Amino acid sequence: MQFTSPEIAVLLLIAVLGHLMALVWYLAARLKWRICARTIYDLPISAKQIRRELRNSVHAPMHAVILAAFASCGFFASTGWASFAGSLLATFIWAEIWHYGTHRAFHLRALHWIHVEHHRSHVNSWLTAISFSFSEKLIFDLGLLGVLALADCVVGLNLYGIAAWYAGYLVVNSFSHANFELKSKDYNRWIGKALTSTTYHSLHHARYVGNFGLATRFLDRVFRTEWDDYEPVYSRVSGQSRPLRQLRERAA
Repeated sequence: MQFTSPEIAVLLLIAVLGHLMALVWYLAARLKWRICARTIYDLPISAKQIRRELRNSVHAPMHAVILAAFASCGFFASTGWASFAGSLLATFIWAEIWHYGTHRAFHLRALHWIHVEHHRSHVNSWLTAISFSFSEKLIFDLGLLGVLALADCVVGLNLYGIAAWYAGYLVVNSFSHANFELKSKDYNRWIGKALTSTTYHSLHHARYVGNFGLATRFLDRVFRTEWDDYEPVYSRVSGQSRPLRQLRERAA
């Protein structure tokens, strides 16, 4: 398959978007933008952590290479807005399931070597969202796109729909790994009942377990892996602008 100019542009965009978002959060923290006001963990981040995360980010664009490889083999060739919307929805649903399942599995003793590199960052920096071991990144993207390729044989999926999910994921995941809460104090009264937040995932990093979900809280609630003090912690950070000062600190 020969890629068109728009396809090349989309693949290049999702290849570099993770690093572009990291740059945004670096500038936000360095220039003290207003969005950084509600710090989640008032704890230092070492230069050693930043150097390690920067090294890990080298293979972060792997997803664009794998997606391009599938497309070059003839997968994800459907066109039209219906195909785009269906592909975006299918990718979202499967990503939530695949991420939760692999994330919990990677916390098992036998598999934790795959995930431990990401968890060396107990407090998230502007680079943590793109700091994974090569193995973890490969497993996630191959599992995500491999199953979608199988589905494509039956229903026909759209390259742009899948790429749109990746673009959203890279932006939202960078938000999730910031160390400040952007959402309003009332977030958990409505849409936050279903969706995660930066505080949600920050608790996972600091406490090492629980809150495994990607964009939604659904599977954490089904399998009872959500921290029971998440919403009080969120209220403290977002509503009262009082950061946590210990990794294991809890809210009543």
